[in-house]
Amino acid sequence: MGNKVKPVQPTEIKEKKIVYEIMAEIRQKPTAAALKRHKQEEEAFMRLLKK
Repeated sequence: MGNKVKPVQPTEIKEKKIVYEIMAEIRQKPTAAALKRHKQEEEAFMRLLKK
């Protein structure tokens, strides 16, 4: 028999300030340093997959 999984209820955020901060983080463009780091991580990951 399988396990029963309970549905997860979404978190309700009551404060508007928190909502606006989260939306600002989502809309923010990644920095050049972050893009460089992601590219290096992707290259390392691809090397691991090829072996």
